[in-house]
Parts: sequence; structure tokens; C-alpha cells
Amino acid sequence: MGMRRGGGHGMGLAFLVNNPELRKKIGITDEQAAKIRQQTLDFRKAEIRSRADLQVKRLELRSLLAAETPDRAAIDKALEEVGAAQMKVAKNGIDFRLAMRGALTAEQREKLKAMRHEFEHHGAGAGPHGPGGPGARGMRRPGAQAAPKPAAPPAQQ
Repeated sequence: MGMRRGGGHGMGLAFLVNNPELRKKIGITDEQAAKIRQQTLDFRKAEIRSRADLQVKRLELRSLLAAETPDRAAIDKALEEVGAAQMKVAKNGIDFRLAMRGALTAEQREKLKAMRHEFEHHGAGAGPHGPGGPGARGMRRPGAQAAPKPAAPPAQQ
């Protein structure tokens, strides 16, 4: 429910709406859940496109820099395009986060905040990678499997 790469708290909210028990606890309606799911899908698709565009612009800049005789004007233009693409990725993430926040009522946000606080202080164990951290029993995404245990080394004779 916390920060995730590329999506902030909104991605946690998308996870939450797919958990009927948590949805009920916070009081998220079916209509709110549907809206959050659609906004999340739209954001993820736009994020993929924006990040791909940024990577292409970075490749183009590297190509210009690797030229035998670099064209300073073209490099400056490419730098501006990279900066604009980075700004677009950041702005889209903030827009999504604010949209997710706006999808909940003030009362629902307070309930969610209390749940996060409770999880952090009672369910998180020794930190993000401790007993209650990612991959902890009961906290895996639906359908996710535990990592396989490493095989024991062969016995030496």
C-alpha cells in the first residue's frame, strides 16, 4: 500500500480495491473501485509510453554525443527533449497520485491512513524486508508464489 516504483501511493490504492475485505473496511464503493481500476489502467499504459519515449530520447542523445564531430545545437535540442520527457513522466505520476487521492472521501483517506499506520507499527516487523515486509505470509499479491527454497548442496563422499 506504500510507495511503488512509478506510481506512488496510487498503486497501493489499486491493490486495495482488488481486496474485498480491505475495500469494505475503508468503505470504498463499487463505483469508486471501478473508477480507480480504470484510472490505474490508463495511467499504467501512459506511463509505459512515456518511459519508452524517454528511453528513445536518451538513446538519441547518446548517439549525438558519440558522433565523431558532435553537433552542439542538436545535442542542446536533444537535452531539452530529454528534460521535457522526464518532466512528462514526473507530472503523469503526480497527476495519477492526486487523482487516486481525489477518488476517496476525506473519511476514507483517514481510514486508509490509520490502516497504513497500524500496518507500519504492528505488521511490518523489522522493517521493509523483515518478517512483515514484502513477500511476508499473507501480504503476497493474489496468485504470487513464494520463492523456492535453495537446494541443499550435494553431500561430499
